[in-house]
Formats: sequence, C-alpha cells, structure tokens
Amino acid sequence: MIKLYGNPYSRANRVRWALEETGQLYEEELVTLDSNGTRSKEFTKINPNSRIPVINDEGLILFESIPICIYIAKKYGAEFLYVKDIKEEGLLLQWSVWAMTELEKYIETASLHMTWYSAPQKDLTIGENAQNEVIRCLNMLESTIKDSGYIVGKKFTIADLIVTEVLTGIVFAKISLDPFPSIRNYLKKNLSRPAATKAFAPDIIEPYLK
Repeated sequence: MIKLYGNPYSRANRVRWALEETGQLYEEELVTLDSNGTRSKEFTKINPNSRIPVINDEGLILFESIPICIYIAKKYGAEFLYVKDIKEEGLLLQWSVWAMTELEKYIETASLHMTWYSAPQKDLTIGENAQNEVIRCLNMLESTIKDSGYIVGKKFTIADLIVTEVLTGIVFAKISLDPFPSIRNYLKKNLSRPAATKAFAPDIIEPYLK
C-alpha cells in the first residue's frame, strides 16, 4: 500500500487526487507544517527537504508533488491519466511544469498580498503585479482548452489534474474568472469528478462547483 505524507491544505491535494483517480489503496499520515511535523527529526529522515507531500511506494520515497503525480499516472493510470504519443507527452510535461513554475508562483504571491498578509508585510503593488501575471497565464490556458476542454489528447490527463489543483487557490488571489468561461467550466467539470470530491476538503472546491 502506498503511504502519503501530507495534509488537506497543502500540495498533497494533487497527489491525493491522483491516487483517488487510479483507485490505488493508500494511507495518509497527516503532517503539520511546523517543528512537530515537516521540520521534525523523524520527518527529515524521510524527506531531508522538509516539505510535503511525500510518498512511500514499496520502499521508493518520492518528494515534489509534480514528479509524484507523473509517477502515479504512469505507473497506475497510464491508460486513462497519461498519453501514449511522445509529442503529447511533451505537451503534458510542459503544462504540468508550467502550472508550478508560472501559474502557481503568481497565484501564491497574489494570494499572500491580497488576502493573507497584514501590514507591514502586505504590499498591494506586489499583489497587483502578481495578479496581472496570473491573468496572463489564464489567457494562455483559456486559449488552450477552449476547443476540447482539456490540455492535451482531448481527454482528462494528469496535466489537467495538476493545473486544476493549482487553480483552486485563485479565489485567494482575488481574480474573477468571469472573463474566462472555458476555465470556469473546466474547473467545475474537473472538480466534480468523484475522485476529486473524495480528495479535497469540501471548503476548497465548493467555490468552483457553483
């Protein structure tokens, strides 16, 4: 059985969702983001990088959520979460990495400065600049999915799962999805999947299911 180290309010959500999509049995050990959790001596023996999520799959320990999701999709869901064509695989990997290095980065920065920080940390200029970058990313994604409703292969893949999970943080970035109807429908469709409803705490996905 796969062991997942995570918690419901972390990047472990995308890994948990991937596991639910494949139907693999797993158990989750809840790990807090503090000296008793990710920074504890016990946990750093598992992941010296002191971050979640981490999985242990028959002795193989993996950290970093995107590689974990790709690994799960290829090993346990190759027929329905992955692609067979190498060109499609290139696109799948491209958008999965983009979700982390571009979209997620700017959503997090905007969220911190528009929602979570208080003075003196809060800087609306930084927040607004990050919002503009998020909007740039959303325009890219809107154009990509508007015809098929998916990123690659005209079906739901691990790339859609990763991008969708990243987008669940956009409510805190204070950005309306009204100018992006394809993305709004994309989120509702993907987060309505049975595996998604099992994987997420309800308050995380409810804003996108309306």
